[in-house]
Amino acid sequence: MSRWLITFSSCLCVAVFLIGSSATLRADDVDADGARRARDAGKIVPLQHLFDKVERECRGRFVEMELDEDDGQWTYEIKLIGPRGDVAELEYDAADLRLLEAEGQHLDALECVPPGTPD
Repeated sequence: MSRWLITFSSCLCVAVFLIGSSATLRADDVDADGARRARDAGKIVPLQHLFDKVERECRGRFVEMELDEDDGQWTYEIKLIGPRGDVAELEYDAADLRLLEAEGQHLDALECVPPGTPD
């Protein structure tokens, strides 16, 4: 009986892990191979270009980056720590690095978010 209970518990733990893992994946998440294919097809610019642009234009430090694809629209979403310690989220068109949206406090301190940028 205890062997059956151990086997059942193990299977239950694996099932919960698998269900939990799949629930965290979103349809628009892109893996490394998908990103390479998109770059090679000319759908997105290389990530290094985004790093260079942000380093050149913004007063902030990278803390996170995501590449998303939704209905053919590719976007880079980045998080920066601004000079005042605030977290800012910036969304760029991955094809031309045009700033699409910006969220956060004290965005003006970043010096790269034009007034009127959607949030």
